[in-house]
Amino acid sequence: MDRTGRGAKALTLNGALPRLDAMPLVPLAAVFSFLKDMRGVLTWTEEDLIHTLKVTRQDAEKILLLLQMQGYVQKTDDRDWLTTAAGEIVSGSKPPRFSRENVEQAISALSDRIAAITRDHRAEFKIAKAIAFGDFLAGRRTCQAAEIGVELSRRIRTAQRDSVKEHEFLKQLGRKSRFLHVLPYQKWMNERTHRSLKLGQAAVPTRAR
Repeated sequence: MDRTGRGAKALTLNGALPRLDAMPLVPLAAVFSFLKDMRGVLTWTEEDLIHTLKVTRQDAEKILLLLQMQGYVQKTDDRDWLTTAAGEIVSGSKPPRFSRENVEQAISALSDRIAAITRDHRAEFKIAKAIAFGDFLAGRRTCQAAEIGVELSRRIRTAQRDSVKEHEFLKQLGRKSRFLHVLPYQKWMNERTHRSLKLGQAAVPTRAR
């Protein structure tokens, strides 16, 4: 399954349950990002999914049913949910081992680097948007590396896009910190809970509308 969210691939999970019409148009990458966020807790609730992905209760119920059919989640006796080993693998989650303070410091340092790039007119790219998301937003003492979605634009608008150069630029942007995972921006990242990184300013918590 595609974890990137490219092509706005919706949550159909191998065409399961065709009798359920009006399937939620939620990219798989967004759903898996939620499962990744839940790695640090034993169980979680439907409300957690609704809050994180900003979906309706009806869509949340369909998402959970489909994830359950795939063996990625299980319902507990208390009617909560837990992520299975298969769900942890497919979401790319890892045991939380970083302090939230270290992750926050890394995000702040990245904001400073972004501001420096913005001021550097010799830089090949400008950063049009940068948002952070992950389990650090839950305020837990330990968490995984923060995910940073970055949208690039060329300073010279007439220049053609070069995906190889963009990939290398993003790699260099995040390589100095093990507390961050920098990746190309996708629309779904802005539609779940996240933190917008303001160029040259302190990171400001936001919620997607």
